[in-house]
Amino acid sequence: MIGLYLRHSGAPLETPLADRFAASLGIGAGAIGKRQLGGALLAAPVKDKARARSWSPPRSPDGGYTVFLGHIDNRAALIRDLAGTVDPSCDDGALYGACHAQWGEACDLRIIGQYAAIRWSPDDAPNDAKVRFARSPICAPALHYWNDGERLIIASTSRAIFVTGEVERNIDEQKIADSLFLNYHEEERGWFAGVNRLPIGCQAIAGAGRVSTTRYYDPGNLPKVRFAKDSDYVEAANALFDEATRAALKGFSRPAISVSGGYDSQAVAATACKVMGPDARVLGLTSVPEAGWDGRVADHRFGDESAHVAALAAMYPTLETQSVDAAGLSFDHKLEAVFLMAGAPPRNAMNLHWIHELHTQAKSSGCDVLLTGAMGNATFSFDGHGTLPSLLKSGRWVQLLREARAAAKAQKIGTARALVAGAVMPHLPDWLFDPVMRWRHGKTPDTQLEWCPLNPEWATEMCVAERALDLGFDPNFRAKSSTRAYRLAMFGGAASEGGDIRTAIDLLSGIESRDPTSYRPLLEFCMGIPDDQYLRNGERRWLAKRMFRDVLPDMVLDETRRGLQAADWHMRLGRQRGDLAAELDRLSEDPVIAKWLDLPRLKAALADWPAETPIGPDSPASVLHLGLTRALTTARYVRYMEGRND
Repeated sequence: MIGLYLRHSGAPLETPLADRFAASLGIGAGAIGKRQLGGALLAAPVKDKARARSWSPPRSPDGGYTVFLGHIDNRAALIRDLAGTVDPSCDDGALYGACHAQWGEACDLRIIGQYAAIRWSPDDAPNDAKVRFARSPICAPALHYWNDGERLIIASTSRAIFVTGEVERNIDEQKIADSLFLNYHEEERGWFAGVNRLPIGCQAIAGAGRVSTTRYYDPGNLPKVRFAKDSDYVEAANALFDEATRAALKGFSRPAISVSGGYDSQAVAATACKVMGPDARVLGLTSVPEAGWDGRVADHRFGDESAHVAALAAMYPTLETQSVDAAGLSFDHKLEAVFLMAGAPPRNAMNLHWIHELHTQAKSSGCDVLLTGAMGNATFSFDGHGTLPSLLKSGRWVQLLREARAAAKAQKIGTARALVAGAVMPHLPDWLFDPVMRWRHGKTPDTQLEWCPLNPEWATEMCVAERALDLGFDPNFRAKSSTRAYRLAMFGGAASEGGDIRTAIDLLSGIESRDPTSYRPLLEFCMGIPDDQYLRNGERRWLAKRMFRDVLPDMVLDETRRGLQAADWHMRLGRQRGDLAAELDRLSEDPVIAKWLDLPRLKAALADWPAETPIGPDSPASVLHLGLTRALTTARYVRYMEGRND
């Protein structure tokens, strides 16, 4: 964890304050080194406590000091381009500083990796002290900051700001309301009043009383990639996937993979086995339902992915697989520890129990990294959603008719209906879309009655619907009008949120996680190639199928259903039903929580507990699985942060 505390007057920090600041950064992260430079205190992780006393942040050729958290993937290329101005054995922080000294504000576009960095230039006049901080594109550790004209505090965890005792910790009610509505699009808004967060792909310059933020990277404005032949795209994608996996594995010797029955994690596992070679063992960890699960899922889903993983293991002798059922655990497993480490509530807590267990099993098995495939759906295995409205908008009528006919055949409907539903409806404005939905289905989506646990009166008071509209968030999750819009929605504002939670989970388990599918060159390639590489003649995920045919099992590549995470949620929550009902009763006595949450609706849903896992569009699954756990997670978070979690 990294941090900077600066007094714009140039006055040094008192030793107890400096110690508290550094110690807070060190929770779960090990030894932290700290150094006073003029009026600034800089702190960053060190490899051992013995080095902490003598540690100093690396100084770049232009005199700036850098603290760095994360990793750089293209070290060799950067060191070559720096042409002897940096020691090839330097750490990533020193390399980052050298890159900034050489290329200035353009350095983050040249650096490939996932990181947060803070740079302090002490030679500037004290009253105009220049601090620069940045987060990498796509994924990055968090950076929170406070600046009141006298003090500037930046840290990769918000708790370091409050441990100073100089900044009051007050929950931001608007953030709570927006998050319960799943609106994370105001990326600079943190969870506490007055404490902001730097969005991913942004850099900021801070001086006395001001912070100027610039978005240097926009995934929606990437160049097109065009080749002569279809096979060229497959060849390039495979090369980039290999490169991404090698980068994720660099510096590690015993990887574990979070493997499911889907394309993404299986592709990571197969590629890891290939690049590690025949003598290296790779551990595949698969979340499976706990014994006693009733097996109920919707027709288009499957809840136990172990058969698909077994088929993969049969193809790769070096892949050792292990099922993880997280027996007895539920959404609140390690929840308070996440609050402490992340300073934020997780978005979908019902998935955390198995994520924690996979990390725990990887660590206890002697692994030194856990690979995932979290961004595969937005990159190589994108399924082509949004192609039909894109074809309509661009006037490519022959391709549109071809894909509409294929969609009609797959859905067993008429071509005209497939055209209207797939190509026309995504373009309709809300004022026209809603009447059409009522005419076709007799109703329009009502988020308040499904996954959203907000008290409707408080939602109105906090203007959550209006804010969602202004910030470009659609709570009804309508089909997007283009493939690019669909994938950008996958990134969304939640990408900035993820930095705190990912870091917290890694620190709690003591093992780092890496995702090859979020490798920036791979993402940029996948965003730039034509839509027909993903959807061709009705065949979705066409690129991934060509990339991994004969590399992944046919049962995986030909699977039309989607895996369902935490499919046994009904059984896990059912065991807690009495305790959860009592908790809702206690929360009803809390005037703040009772104002925020629709507790009567949640109580009624819990009281009317179904005998078996509910499935189908009109089932209570959303309010129980999503609304109830999200409400309780948020309530517990607020009470924890306010010191009233009795």
